[in-house]
Amino acid sequence: MSLRAQARQDAVSFLENTSEFGWPVTVTDPDGLTLALTGFHTDIGQTIDPDTGQAVAGRLASIALPICRFTDAQMDVPRGIEDSASKPWVIQVTDIVGGTHVFKVSEALPDKAIGVVVCFLETYRV
Repeated sequence: MSLRAQARQDAVSFLENTSEFGWPVTVTDPDGLTLALTGFHTDIGQTIDPDTGQAVAGRLASIALPICRFTDAQMDVPRGIEDSASKPWVIQVTDIVGGTHVFKVSEALPDKAIGVVVCFLETYRV
């Protein structure tokens, strides 16, 4: 197995390991197609500047997902859509206490070398 194939396999096993890192999510593309996945989700309530100790942002959320699950489902990989008149990619997650949160993808960074896309998220109201 090549190093890239091993990296891809390792990334998928880390992201989909629900006992360690993985978190169930639902991804909806702009056309309304949905895909249930497992990925690594972060949702930090405050970002603190390490130099000053001051809060610099109210919320920072992201999710890392395996690209192969999108290609397996014959879906595009999520991306940020800047046109506010167009429907965005939407990510729905349930937090550790059972609260449901809906986000739109504001930016997506696909790493095709290891097959992971990291999506930066913003709160979204349908």
